[in-house]
Amino acid sequence: MSSLQWVLIAIVCGAVEIFTSGFWFLWLAIAALLIAAAAGLGLINNIPAQLLVFSVITLVLIIFTRPLLMKTFKTTDKVSNVKALIGQPGMSLTPVSPLHYGQVKVNGEIWTAVSKEYIEENIRVIVTGVDGVKLVVDKAFINLS
Repeated sequence: MSSLQWVLIAIVCGAVEIFTSGFWFLWLAIAALLIAAAAGLGLINNIPAQLLVFSVITLVLIIFTRPLLMKTFKTTDKVSNVKALIGQPGMSLTPVSPLHYGQVKVNGEIWTAVSKEYIEENIRVIVTGVDGVKLVVDKAFINLS
């Protein structure tokens, strides 16, 4: 392949990296640029050799440099896992119905909620799902036996 084709591969890999930001395609783009330079200088002319060197460079970059880059860009932000609220009990603070959003208190936090049935104020509820930023709740039935 010509050096121009390797440059195009590097551009495509770079564009994919911009949209995925996982630091996987970055190494493919760098390796493609190195192969483009080698092909342009006439160091590697046949396609099998180019592909072999491309693969080796990519693997070396991923194995030895990606962990260092990931440590550098590691964030300490904690992502809240709203899915962990499914199955949690709560209390309705306002009436909740299918056509009227209400508020419920779950784990000490107040959430907007929706339900398939009408739920009065001060009724125990259980979270059955998440719809965007709203909790889907049902009446909680307590077994007294």
